[in-house]
Amino acid sequence: MGAFIGHSGGALMVLFVALLALRCAKRLGLVLWPAAPARPLAPRWAPGPGALALAAFGVLAAQFLFAFLCWLDLGQTGGLAAFWQHFFERFTTAGDSPHYLLLAREGYAAEGDAAKYIVFYPLYPLAVRLMHALLAPFSVSWEAAALAVSWLCWGGAGAAMLALAGQDLPREQAAFAVALMALYPFGFFALGVYTESLFLLLSLLCMLFARRKNWLAAGVFGALAVLCRNQGLVLLLPLLYLWLRARREKKQGPASLALALPLLGWGGYLALNWRLFGSPFAFFEFLAAPPWYQTTRWIGENLAQHWQMALDYPGLAPFIYHAQLALYFAAMALLFFGLWKKCPTHWLIWGGGYLGMSYLAGWLISGGRYVFGCLPLYLIGASLPRPARWLLAAVSAFFLWKMGVWYMQGQAIM
Repeated sequence: MGAFIGHSGGALMVLFVALLALRCAKRLGLVLWPAAPARPLAPRWAPGPGALALAAFGVLAAQFLFAFLCWLDLGQTGGLAAFWQHFFERFTTAGDSPHYLLLAREGYAAEGDAAKYIVFYPLYPLAVRLMHALLAPFSVSWEAAALAVSWLCWGGAGAAMLALAGQDLPREQAAFAVALMALYPFGFFALGVYTESLFLLLSLLCMLFARRKNWLAAGVFGALAVLCRNQGLVLLLPLLYLWLRARREKKQGPASLALALPLLGWGGYLALNWRLFGSPFAFFEFLAAPPWYQTTRWIGENLAQHWQMALDYPGLAPFIYHAQLALYFAAMALLFFGLWKKCPTHWLIWGGGYLGMSYLAGWLISGGRYVFGCLPLYLIGASLPRPARWLLAAVSAFFLWKMGVWYMQGQAIM
């Protein structure tokens, strides 16, 4: 069974990339046939400040509501004060949260056990450090400063998603894209001391400005996204496609340097590695070593490993290995639907590249959290026929509750 899952999962990605490459070649006139007639990418809906504020508040309220319901489901008592105490402890001490707080307080180390934390990209710890300095007159703790960064960015991501979705979707579907992002089964990571909400916000702003042909702003936000996590490099692919499309329409503007900014951002992270360890790629050695054991392997091999790990560790299977398998095939189904539905090509490039890069990671135990950042899935999901998208929202809400209960219970969801 594991071999079948691995072969089929890998074959689906290869088929998707091949079909998408043909579509890109046709749209851009790069191969044997002439370019497809350029269809103007005119905005479908431009949300006003009120709608953007509502989206920002809505994603925050949805996640806090689900966290509170999950806490109640555990049979807890003591009211809101007890909920907040439990929430604060869980969302600032679980998983990688202590590592980000350590980096914010003390920075990177060139030797000793703390040197391994170079695998965490620098922008989120820096943002926490700046927030802590800003709130210093109020004697705010490092944990509270980190939560403030995450919550502000998560609200901003809700508004940015609405603005981006409004570029290509009508009002109802654009709002639905925001709802699907808020109801993602592992979306509670946006509230904790993790880089998720900051990365989502920066990625959305990058693509929003690229969609508006403001290449400099897109490049800047893309560079900042790369400084959050390596999946930020995927933004180069849809940026390049949108620039080539604009160039064919003679609307590209001075973009060459701006498109290189994400690479320069990654170069900054490599320079940090070189300064600390004498090698720009030192982080690869730390990733491959305990406790992460991260290597790069073909997607099919990793999917087969997920199946085997689910058999070997049945207690972890429901919220790690089974979840990673289900999310991969569900995401591939949405991407193929996007191809068939003729969704915007840059969505598909962005989503396929992000999903593929995430599942190339060997020994993956955070797939649920990683797929949270595959933002085109919410846009494609909002493009489903109305009954299907409501069903998708209901299924997402159910698993958000289920995973949330396990997370609040203290299970190893990372």
